[in-house]
Amino acid sequence: MNKAEFQEAYRIACSDQDLSDHDIDLLNGFGLPDFKPVCVTIEAVARTIRWQCFCLDGSIDQEALNECQTHFRRRVTVVAKEPIAQE
Repeated sequence: MNKAEFQEAYRIACSDQDLSDHDIDLLNGFGLPDFKPVCVTIEAVARTIRWQCFCLDGSIDQEALNECQTHFRRRVTVVAKEPIAQE
């Protein structure tokens, strides 16, 4: 997963888009050393970011967000329906 894909996933996670129909089971345990790389949609990544990083008071746990970005860089390949714009 590259920087532009992560930024897009974060943007989606911060939006009010309903992500409940996107399965995140493939990303369970992504921080464990024996986690195998997976291919998922950008929406599944966004839902995982929401699950891992958003607090009940609406704030974002920056440490958890950095952890997601670090692990997703090497362990996640995004399968997108549309190309993600590079900036």
